[in-house]
This record gives sequence, structure tokens and C-alpha cells, in this order.
Amino acid sequence: MRLASIVSGLSAISGVLATAIEPEDFNVTNALQNLGVDVTKIPALASGIQSRSIELGCSTACSSLAFLFGSKVSTHNSTGYNSFTGSFWSVQQEEVQPHCVFRPSVNTEVSTAVLISRLTGCQFAARSGGHAAFTGASSSPGGISIWLKDMNEVTLNEDKSVASVGPGNNWLSVYSALEPYGLATIGGRASSIGVGGFILGGGISYHSNLYGWACDNVESFEVVTASGLILTVSEKLYPELYWALRGGGNNFGLVTKYNLFTIPAPQMYGGARIFQETEFPDVINAWINVINNATVDGHAQQYVAFLQSSGMKLGTAELTYTKNESDPEIFKQFRSIPAISDTSSSKSLVEYVKYLETENPSGHREVYWPISVQLNEEFSNWALDTFFAMVPQVADVAGVQPVIIYQGITEPMLKNMANHGGNALGLDASKGPVHLMHIACWWSDESDDDVVYAFVNSFWEKVIAHAKSTGVFNEYIYMNYASMFQDPIAGYGNSNKALLKKIAKEFDPKQVYQNLQPGYFKLDGAPVTGDF
Repeated sequence: MRLASIVSGLSAISGVLATAIEPEDFNVTNALQNLGVDVTKIPALASGIQSRSIELGCSTACSSLAFLFGSKVSTHNSTGYNSFTGSFWSVQQEEVQPHCVFRPSVNTEVSTAVLISRLTGCQFAARSGGHAAFTGASSSPGGISIWLKDMNEVTLNEDKSVASVGPGNNWLSVYSALEPYGLATIGGRASSIGVGGFILGGGISYHSNLYGWACDNVESFEVVTASGLILTVSEKLYPELYWALRGGGNNFGLVTKYNLFTIPAPQMYGGARIFQETEFPDVINAWINVINNATVDGHAQQYVAFLQSSGMKLGTAELTYTKNESDPEIFKQFRSIPAISDTSSSKSLVEYVKYLETENPSGHREVYWPISVQLNEEFSNWALDTFFAMVPQVADVAGVQPVIIYQGITEPMLKNMANHGGNALGLDASKGPVHLMHIACWWSDESDDDVVYAFVNSFWEKVIAHAKSTGVFNEYIYMNYASMFQDPIAGYGNSNKALLKKIAKEFDPKQVYQNLQPGYFKLDGAPVTGDF
């Protein structure tokens, strides 16, 4: 289904759809009654809902959820609450203090939580893996944080072509469940990354040159709408919402099940080769050649990262081959470049994601911040030189480690984005490979936040200006790496953004997922407007 046909189809059914999903006379109390919840029996709601402060509304909401679900609701200083706040990847997320944490175990409980939020005006957030790097992305300050941890089933259909995956899984648990069958899905490359945000934002996989991104390999979604309805959404059922969920983030509903196409999972081979500064031009040339040869051999996956450590400038090429071959032709150029270290070995997918987890340490203040440009070797070398020239700006920041990472969005990846009706990302395969570059940086102290953000922002301002002047700039922003100062939806292009907003209005006419779930990346603007 092309973009034009989605627009045409949506226009034809919009009135009927809006009435079916949420009629004009929609009543939250009646919707709760349909779920077996009588609000008159809930002490905190027995007197009805009057105009209340946000704080009182959230107290009422959390008390109501506790009445209904007991120990599934945790409050300040309880074991469950501390387990939630203490288990995020970034410190910024751990600092958020929700009014309560709710751990649903079935989809109807998620529906109830959304409707209780509407009834009380208490904001909420939903957490799958919690791997974002900024405040409030998947935890609600002063609100309801819905922790999907207990919705963690992984099952196969009869012919094992589709794995049904709960949003409480991370990729280690998914791969571990499927490994005995010799199967996997298109998923994350580190063990602790959650299923939910990864898929809804795109999802680059070890196998993406063969099959595309994770969002392009979803057979169907199970979605809780703002009215509490539970929909199965696929290429044939609600195709416009299916398109929107493939890159549109958390703007349309809470996904309570991902039905993912399975793939074979043979033994793999790979690891990191580390290079000194003198080899950087050759490393970038090899990296570009692997991207351009993805049309010849789709089994290769790679990224290169550059950093300064103990006064040395180092480059790391993570080279992964999805067959158990130690020296495939596509990586021979890389292997001809002298390396000071090489961790390559035969690994299962489960072993690989455990290994790569060690490269993404938790417990730090973190920022990820990407841009995109068209693949260009001269520009890639210029940007790397500029990065190292600017790193001294944060030399005095405690515990700081800035890294610039180069990845390629290859022609096979781009062509696979047309599968199953296409996705919402707005990338154009006809323009050739895209260079996805991003800064990853961690540091120790909150007092240095603005210094680090200003450093990254100033670097990107310089890089973007040069990219525009040389004609290689691409407006696409990869949501899964985006910083709180960026607007990924705008990077999908004006037509895609307009269509996403139209679809959101049809499925969520009161903008519940924009206003009561304000965290992460919304349809209008960045989470935070930085002043640098």
C-alpha cells in the first residue's frame, strides 16, 4: 500500500472509523464498565470525579488501580517501586519519580489503566525495556508508570512462522526462547534493549540487510486504543494504523503484543577489530565498501565507532556475519588493515547480544544524538576530524566518554522498507545508501549536563551546516537514537507527518496519547527545546 492509497483509503473511511473506535458520545465510565470495572465500587472514585489538581488526580488514579489490582501497583519506597526506578539504562530515567508503578499482566489491565488515566486526568508512561537516554521517556514524573515487565510471553504459531512476543521482553529473552527451535526474529543487537520502543522506532538488526528493519517484519500488532478497545492491526486489518505503528512510536496506542515473522538463526561470526588513528581513512573506506556491497552479500552487518581513550584515538569496527564464516569476502578489506585487537569468534545470537551488552554500560548519565547524511567518503572523514578537534571542549567533565558511531542504511534495508505496505520513516531507496551517524556520550555528574549537551549540539550544528553546503544532508532522524532535543517525526517528511497526525486523530480523537502520555517523541515537536 503506497502512501497515496493510505491517504485515499483513510479519507474514505475516516468518519466510520472514528465512530467505531471512539464515538462522539464516548463515556469513560461505561467503557470501564464493559471491562468489568464499576467505578462506584472504587472508594477513591465513589464520590465522582470533580475538578482536581494533577497531584490529587494521580493519587486518585493510583488508589483506584491499587483497589482493582492490589500488589500489581507499587508506591514510593516499596520494593516494587525501587525495582522499577533502579533498573533503567540511563541515570536520567532512574531519577524520575512516578506517583505509582503499575505492572499489568494482561491486555485488559492495560486498557483499564488508560481509562483510569482519562477519568482522573493523571498522566502515564509505558515502559518496555527502558533503554532511552532522557528523563520521562518511559516513566511518568508524578504520574502512572505502566511497567509491561510481566507481559513477557514468547510463543510460536503452529507452523512456527510467527512468534508472538509480549512487550515486557528484551531481546535476550526473545532470542533465548526461540533458540531451541533454530529460529529468531528481526530484533536488537544488545541483550537489555526492550522489544517495544525498538520496533516502533524502526529497529536495526544483525539481519537487516537480508530482511529489513524490525518494523518491516511485524505480521501484526495487538494495540490498546485510547478508548480501551483492543485491536489486532495488520496489513489487512486497520492497514493505516499498521503503517503508522511502523516508525510512528508511541503516538497511537499501547502495543500489548508483537506478532513477528521468524527467521532461521544459524551460528554467527563476529566481533570488534580495534584500529589506531593512522588507519582511520582506510577503516572508513572499508566501511563504505561494505555498505555498497550489501547488495552482493546481505549477511554482513557492521558499524564503526571512534573515541579517545587514555590519550589515544581509537576506531572500533564491529563486524558481524550471519553465517559461521571467519573470513567472508565482504570483510577482507577490513581484515587487511592492521588491528591492535580483534575479538571475533563464532557466536550464537544469544551469545552475541550478551557480548555486545558489555559495550553499552548502564548506570551513567547518557545522551544519544543522531543525524543522517547521504553516504560520502570525503564528508565522513571531515566529520571525524571535526569530532576529534572538538572533543577537548568536554575534557574536564567527570567520567565523560564521547563516541561517534557510523552506520549505514543500505540499499537492501531501504528496499525492504517497501514490504507489507511500507513504513512511516520517509526514507527513499532511490537516493542510495544513507549514513546514519550518532554521538553516544556518558558522564558522571548532573552539574555537567548542559556542558555535554552544548558540546554535542555545537558539533552537530557545524556538521549539519557543512552537510547542507555540500548537498549531502538528509532530514531523517532515527527515533531509537534521538535525543530529547530532536523531532524525529518531522524528519520523516511533511507528507508522512501530516498522515501520521491524521491517523492519530482517527484512532485517538481526544489526543490521549499526545497529552496524557506526553513522554518520548510526539507528533508535534521535540520533548525538550534546548537553549544553547
